[in-house]
Amino acid sequence: MHLFEISPNSSLTSGQAAFFYLSIVVVTLTIALGFAAAGFWPILPFAGLELAILGLALRTVRRRARRRESIRIDTHEVVIRSEDGADVREHRFTRTWTRVQLVRSRVAHWPSRLLLSSRGERVEVGACLTEGERRSLKRRLAEVLAPQ
Repeated sequence: MHLFEISPNSSLTSGQAAFFYLSIVVVTLTIALGFAAAGFWPILPFAGLELAILGLALRTVRRRARRRESIRIDTHEVVIRSEDGADVREHRFTRTWTRVQLVRSRVAHWPSRLLLSSRGERVEVGACLTEGERRSLKRRLAEVLAPQ
């Protein structure tokens, strides 16, 4: 049995993200309240909007960091499991019918797509990987899936 685990590279933990956001909130509100006290009160809504957008961006980054994919290949079956928070999807293919395909983008400098397909059904894997990692995974999957 072969097991491939794929997850995005995330160097920012939840605690670090919270610390970063709170430090930005303190600095931004200190400056905004100073300007508001000096009579420039219109800066407060813009500071609030800026903090809300930054908070949404950090939340999106942390949510994407929780994505996980696993590809389990045994003697008869290929199981692709994708987890995105509470959303879990699983695809099961017969090993002998499963093919690996790296589809290049029609647009220059856009990432390729790594697809596992079987009997008309296609599943993309490794979207979080770099181009080189995706090519390497394609080669390794092709080796494992090759007829024995």
